Amino acid sequence: MTVTELTHKQMLELKQDYLTEHMAEVEDSPPSYEELARADDIVPNWLIFDTYEGTEFSSDDFFCTGGHNNEEEHHF
Repeated sequence: MTVTELTHKQMLELKQDYLTEHMAEVEDSPPSYEELARADDIVPNWLIFDTYEGTEFSSDDFFCTGGHNNEEEHHF
């Protein structure tokens, strides 16, 4: 699946990972729990779409869906 086919939970997990990596590079510290909880608001969708364009994902790439084949209704 491509980045535009991710479920909301998968997209949130990707945003949290992106935020963690970005803060480690820029601020040399991890995000706070509050920032991780707000990752959906902090990291815009377009940034994730641009960053992961052309990447093929599987449900096993995500903790929230690893080993599960159930799909959510909402995709990006």
